[in-house]
Amino acid sequence: MAAGVAPVKPRAQLWRSIAARVGGASSGGLWESIAFWRPFALFTGGTAAALFMVVIFTAPPVPVPAAAPVVVRAASNEMGASYLAVLTDAKTQKAMLVVSAGRTSTDLWVKPIDPAMHVADRSLELWALPPGAAPKSLGLISAGDKLAALQLPAAADQSLADVPMLAVSLEPKGGSPTGAPTGPVLYTGACIRYW
Repeated sequence: MAAGVAPVKPRAQLWRSIAARVGGASSGGLWESIAFWRPFALFTGGTAAALFMVVIFTAPPVPVPAAAPVVVRAASNEMGASYLAVLTDAKTQKAMLVVSAGRTSTDLWVKPIDPAMHVADRSLELWALPPGAAPKSLGLISAGDKLAALQLPAAADQSLADVPMLAVSLEPKGGSPTGAPTGPVLYTGACIRYW
């Protein structure tokens, strides 16, 4: 349809009128000037990017989850059912070590009180002294241990129930070679039931 119409050249006054309208519509002053807004847009964009970088690099570190809490059981006012002995030096009556075992435990805890009790190149051996029977070795007390655990052959109720006394003897390095005390008895103490 447009091909069927012959082109007509507009009058020069019409072009001037169109140019005046378009130029007049965009002449809103400074607020509509691209020359004003282009540097302002570049400045604000750069400022925003710089602020973003400052926030990224100076932000506090991401919080790390706290480690799992450590549960500490507070000691009760009473000691549980146990066997207890304080072994003393026969000459000075000074307490030298404490021995304890829970009634149903196979661990026999030995706590030396005087670190000077150990003798170089010799061993200290702990003995159970049942009445009317041969002494039974409970193990060697290692030098330098602040608290050591010796293994009982059975629960303390079976291993210590008929043992009224404990003793420590001075033995060759590695313990008694005969299965019975061979050296002098240095410390003794009553083994009592605490319950």
